[in-house]
Amino acid sequence: MFPGFPHVSSSISTIAEVLTHYRELQRFLSNKLGNRFDAEDIAQSSYEQLLSSLQGRRGASIESPRALLFRIARNLCVDHYRSQQTARDWAAGHAAAQGLQAAPASDYIAAQRQIIERVVAQLMRLPRARREVFILFRAYGMSRTEIATRLGIQESTVAKHVVRATLDCAHIFAELQASLPEHVEPANGYRDADDGPGGQDSR
Repeated sequence: MFPGFPHVSSSISTIAEVLTHYRELQRFLSNKLGNRFDAEDIAQSSYEQLLSSLQGRRGASIESPRALLFRIARNLCVDHYRSQQTARDWAAGHAAAQGLQAAPASDYIAAQRQIIERVVAQLMRLPRARREVFILFRAYGMSRTEIATRLGIQESTVAKHVVRATLDCAHIFAELQASLPEHVEPANGYRDADDGPGGQDSR
């Protein structure tokens, strides 16, 4: 097909083969992730990584392109789960830093958990690049220069992603904190020493 460039013909043939597995891959990822949008995102990234791998091989044959495609997809799922956990840890830490975890009542605990889950959900809805930059910056403490070098993007792009993601998450925090039930228990979890049972003054 491309005289003098046999590796090009080989790569195109392999790509044509794995494209026939796209719907199968989407179903696999949807079942694994329980989210059609994340499945589509990871399916696209899987093909991008496969294409990059083929370009690096320059015609070297792949025994099972389908197996490689699904292995890439499974690895991306692992990265996705790790991102979710990192986001959850960051959200919980952020809540703690704002003093939201001082021996609260049960309804307050439930409200805190709602905040954390909503923030995590918000993070996971962000575009992949924005989410990755934000997690590297906030959760891992990497500098903008380090992130730009790692991801191969401009520092100005890193800054833009951080600002936008921060605004998104801050909006959710502000919205949910405003709806928290009033926390009436003391931070140390004890009533005043002079209070009797039920919090009434025993004197």
